[in-house]
Amino acid sequence: MKPDEDTLQGINTITVDVLRTEGENFIVQRSDGKEVRLHTDATTQMPVMIGKGDRIKAKVNAERHALSIRQAD
Repeated sequence: MKPDEDTLQGINTITVDVLRTEGENFIVQRSDGKEVRLHTDATTQMPVMIGKGDRIKAKVNAERHALSIRQAD
């Protein structure tokens, strides 16, 4: 199976639950229970406001910078 362009650029898509926000950071919980901090800034594509309790899909790079965040289906 050929990797897609995102994978080649080190970008992963994750589905996580938002626990809280801290400034420009989202503290999220992965399916294994681990809490992870995702950094956002003006370049992060986010079509709707995201908050505590939301389930999201995020495209993140190796530095845990969120390139895009949207509500999960």
